[in-house]
Amino acid sequence: MMTSIFRTVGLVTALFCLSVHAAYAADEHVTVSGKPAVRVATYKDVAHFYERFEKFPAAAREGISLHFTGELLPDHELPSKARLVIHSKQGDIPLFFGTDREMHFPRTVQLVAENPPILQTESIGHNVRTELSLRVEVPQGDRFTGVQARYWLAQTNACIRDLTGVILSWFMPDAHRLKIDLAPGARFEAVTSGHVIMLANNEGKEPMTVLLRPQDYPEDTIFRSSKSFPQVRVRIPGDAYLTFTPDR
Repeated sequence: MMTSIFRTVGLVTALFCLSVHAAYAADEHVTVSGKPAVRVATYKDVAHFYERFEKFPAAAREGISLHFTGELLPDHELPSKARLVIHSKQGDIPLFFGTDREMHFPRTVQLVAENPPILQTESIGHNVRTELSLRVEVPQGDRFTGVQARYWLAQTNACIRDLTGVILSWFMPDAHRLKIDLAPGARFEAVTSGHVIMLANNEGKEPMTVLLRPQDYPEDTIFRSSKSFPQVRVRIPGDAYLTFTPDR
């Protein structure tokens, strides 16, 4: 059985001030229902990111939440194919389901105390990479203003300054872009003083993600969709990824 390391890169170590390495003894073996499995992390390795986020200043994280979106590398397949599970005493808890790419990480006092391993039980030899993002609340559901967008970016930059200090933050990239998810059939527009610019049109059957740099538009611009946004996220600057990688 292979030992494992939970690797973080880029902004993960800078923004969250973490360098997480969960190494285990070479003679430790884990099996699940007779299937081969590799240990890729522990519960606390992942929980620590949520805990660190919750230590951000309240004003900096008001209306935003931390999320992880995964893919199975190298072919960018659904992460559920790897069947990552929290191997707890009460049974295995999957982190991904079906076609949903978002990681569903349960947070309980019992799991913190137990700190069970996280195992990869399928697609051995392939890695699950998850992207960190900050999801924002859109009060009106289908629109937001340039002022709101700039405020969300400022919140993220405040988190960076809080964790790295003012001096170090001068050398850190600021957050400049939003990741906008559009529902199938939705039109995304920017409206400034009555002038309408088409930004994107999702003609597919699945949600589509587009990048938006709010600073390219006046503050009084209204960004609107013909359907409610499935989600709006701040793109964290840098390589904000967590990769579940068994040790080779």
